[in-house]
Amino acid sequence: MGDIELERLKMKKLAELKKRAAAKAPTLEPEDDPWRIVEARLVDRGSEVLYAARTQFPVETEDIVRQIALLISAKRLNEPLSGELLFTLFRNLGIHVRLNTKIVYEEHGKVKTLSEKIKERQ
Repeated sequence: MGDIELERLKMKKLAELKKRAAAKAPTLEPEDDPWRIVEARLVDRGSEVLYAARTQFPVETEDIVRQIALLISAKRLNEPLSGELLFTLFRNLGIHVRLNTKIVYEEHGKVKTLSEKIKERQ
């Protein structure tokens, strides 16, 4: 009879621990949109990187944004989200976001793309 009582105590303790873990886990309220939470923290080129990722990898980006929003809501992520930070995060997760880049050259007060500059020299 001692084993049965011990098992009951273990099950009761396990149920209690599960209940505590569920209460501690951060959750988003249904009215909280993860995109709005994350967009509020974007700085510099953060929105450019995030929307490029959303276009190229919609499912993965949705999951990542949801997790970032949970961290922000739980006050575990307090820093602003720059483009560099997001780009590095996606790279570290194996998601290679491609961004449109353009090299510009300034000469005599005029801004030209690198391709225009090369065409001029030919």
